[in-house]
Amino acid sequence: MTETITPRIALVGAGGYGLHHRENLLARGRDIDFVGICDTADIPDTDRLPLGETPVFADYRAMLEATAPHIVIIATPPPTHLPIATAAMRAGADVYLEKPPVTDLAEYAELYQVMTDTGRNVQVGFQALGSHAIDALRDAVESGLLGDIETVGVAGSWQRPDSYYRRSPWAGKRELDGALIADGALANPFAHASQQAIALAGDWPLGPVELERLRTRAGIEVDDTAVWRAVNKNGVRITVAVTLCGERRVEGDIYIKGTAGEAWLEYTTDRLRLPGETEPRQYGRTDLLDNLITHRREGKGLLSGLRRSKTFTGLLEQVLNDSVPRLVADEHLQRVDEDPVTILKGADQAVVDAARDGRLFSELDLPWG
Repeated sequence: MTETITPRIALVGAGGYGLHHRENLLARGRDIDFVGICDTADIPDTDRLPLGETPVFADYRAMLEATAPHIVIIATPPPTHLPIATAAMRAGADVYLEKPPVTDLAEYAELYQVMTDTGRNVQVGFQALGSHAIDALRDAVESGLLGDIETVGVAGSWQRPDSYYRRSPWAGKRELDGALIADGALANPFAHASQQAIALAGDWPLGPVELERLRTRAGIEVDDTAVWRAVNKNGVRITVAVTLCGERRVEGDIYIKGTAGEAWLEYTTDRLRLPGETEPRQYGRTDLLDNLITHRREGKGLLSGLRRSKTFTGLLEQVLNDSVPRLVADEHLQRVDEDPVTILKGADQAVVDAARDGRLFSELDLPWG
């Protein structure tokens, strides 16, 4: 489908990451028609994010019927994604679905079938897949600069204070009202790390996944430090090691090793260093909503279409169905700041060592591993 008319866009989920989408939509001015916004909670009307004349709804079905949008952005909790996206596509809209699209492969299959039956499009909000650095890296691989890719490793070390786990009723929980919750370091803030590693390794299905998950707070049920490792069906070993308890910040380092050379990518900033380069180059990024609009107008391929999320969804299903992570002993922890941040001693270096060497925490010389 191609079109030249101004796209009518509606948003479901006005808080959380929905605030980013509101800002993005308002900044586009007359390039789009912002036809509706929906949330079950009160929607703040501020100078920075004015509601203006945009209709407000408490029920997404009523919004779909009243506004007939071309595109629906969904920024709601993951357990709600499938019914809202299904309703939007059956109403004739394409969907921009925040990550994770769904939380298990059964829901993925159902969502994919609706997409196929309706002929609509689903773009998933893995923004880093819009990075131009990926194109540069792909060109380097195709030219033989790295040889055959053998391993991809990702390291991330961030911090989250105690208040992070009070941000919503489901924060830090393994399940709520009988539904598994996609929270925790792997499932939420570092979901991009896993998706990026899978994509750079070639979007192939994974073999058996080795998984180690830890938590540093007794009051949460999800991982704040974790590592997973698998070999994909193309023979590339992937290792993703992350923590929300690091003393030193590691932005999101990806190490790509081939038979002829190595590359380094900081996926959060789109900086890439290829073999033979001494300093990383800064690359830009295509906005995924722009990409979806361009796809509707010109038929250009989607950068983060639903198909690319299947392998990640299988990984996420395993993470969510895993038991409550092991609690780290207090002797390995330090609490800092007024809104306390828990530091896991040595975690920042551990995630780098795990990612670079393709090892699990239990294979490193760690007192808490």
